[in-house]
Amino acid sequence: MRRNPRALPPLVADVAARRGWRQAAAVIQRHWDAFASEAPQQLLEALKALPGEAFVETPGLLVAANYLQHVTIDGDPRRFFHDGRLAPRPGEHRTADLNTLILLTAEAAGARTAGHLDEGRRAAAEARDALLALPPAERAPIVGSLPHLRFQWGRTFDAADAPGALVEYEEAYQLARLTGQSVIARRAAGHIAWSHAERGRLRLADLWLARARSEPATNGRYDVVVFLASALLKHDREDPDAALDLARALGLPLGEHWAAALWMAALVERTKPGASTVHARLELELERHPEAKSLQGANGRYLKAAQARLARLRPRLRIAPEFPPSPSALDHLLAATAAHARRDHTEALQHSDDALSLTSVPRVEGPANLIAAASHLALGHTGTAADAFRIANRVIAEERMLSAYAFVPAGTVIALAELTGEPVHSGTITDGRPPALPRLTKREREILDLLTTGRSMARIAGELYISPNTLKSTVRALYRKLGVSSRAEAVEVARNAFDGR
Repeated sequence: MRRNPRALPPLVADVAARRGWRQAAAVIQRHWDAFASEAPQQLLEALKALPGEAFVETPGLLVAANYLQHVTIDGDPRRFFHDGRLAPRPGEHRTADLNTLILLTAEAAGARTAGHLDEGRRAAAEARDALLALPPAERAPIVGSLPHLRFQWGRTFDAADAPGALVEYEEAYQLARLTGQSVIARRAAGHIAWSHAERGRLRLADLWLARARSEPATNGRYDVVVFLASALLKHDREDPDAALDLARALGLPLGEHWAAALWMAALVERTKPGASTVHARLELELERHPEAKSLQGANGRYLKAAQARLARLRPRLRIAPEFPPSPSALDHLLAATAAHARRDHTEALQHSDDALSLTSVPRVEGPANLIAAASHLALGHTGTAADAFRIANRVIAEERMLSAYAFVPAGTVIALAELTGEPVHSGTITDGRPPALPRLTKREREILDLLTTGRSMARIAGELYISPNTLKSTVRALYRKLGVSSRAEAVEVARNAFDGR
């Protein structure tokens, strides 16, 4: 069947005639995961092959047909709706059946894609709570449908910036793996990777991106988020291939990821003409998505970050968003960045502190502490500046989020590194000078010099008249100071520093 999706509609018609529509609907459910992306037209034809009584008794089948037509085939999620025959919502002493879960999920997805985020969040939460109220024995027969449902709940929570998105994505992934639904497993893992990457939890993002890629590739539409997550990770690690992954994403139908793609385009752009091009695309997308002009939810967050980035590249564009009445951590971080750029260091410190009081995610914690360090340094508070830089540098090193250094000028980063003796982990922060080496003891400096010569560890120990164990412990301490994990990395750091002097 997987090789010949055209055989599905006649098979469904045959099963319906011989064994009844419920068995025929079960055939569709078994093939939904693969065919929804690979052959949506054939899947829609299979639904149409069901007798009319199937749609009368199970309105969720109409929702499925509408989903295929307006989301998967037409590619316009804003046209996604259900026919209004929503089963009564479960009350305090009443649970829901699969039909109710499907229809609540449709309501959540329709509200989400129309920009009604609170309405979508409430419907998704109601569907989730209804499922959790079901006894395990009643969940078992519908387990094959749960990965798709829980993934949609995660998408809705995610779009609304509401808690619970990661839980739903992870449940969708685990259930998809359990039931052999590779398409939804890849989609869920890709969204988890993106969620961690955008928050700066890059090590977790690496893990989930690898899990997504271990599943078979889809037809492309559902892989946008995989390419975006990869592009963001590479941008943060200063990998020039970030632009290539972004181009791969932009070559696919972006769907609901249009704002995330705009943010990524603004991040990887380096030139003023390029910033103007991205800005023009942003204006065009806002015409297509007027609901996003309120800058609410995840899309609002991406647009704010994109606008702030473009304003830094081309200040004359005057596109920095207004400060909202109830600012988020991102709002405060962007305000701190702008204040530091205009050398209002007191205001930059206030916004940095406010950002840190609202969240501790690495994408905020690293830059906010870095801006605080730079502002304290400018105000002559060297001790406080050193403390803030050490925190920022620890966050940057733990996640290898090298892009965070760009929030302050390269010369300021170098000055802070020299003040603290901390290493700068970025190879692009040179400003005409090499990154400073941390403060080393005389013995550590001798060992580092000898490591660059290629001598064996035994020979180095002999020349310094120390035991191999003493050498090993000193080398481990040296690696920690340099922020490296191998001899080759230590040698590279040393040569970069020595060659520039």
